[in-house]
Amino acid sequence: MDRDLNACGFSSETIAAEYETDQALNEADNDLDNPYFKAAWAAEREHRQADWDQTATEGAR
Repeated sequence: MDRDLNACGFSSETIAAEYETDQALNEADNDLDNPYFKAAWAAEREHRQADWDQTATEGAR
């Protein structure tokens, strides 16, 4: 599925995941071992990877 990427190569899903990660870290009092933060960070990385994969695929076309 193609993602709508902005000029910087990020999708709105990735940007939303980044905000979720920031909120999770705030709620976890900056505890990087907090499970909520870890889940949010994993989701953000998955979204970023999907954006990067699409950018690489588009560049190869």
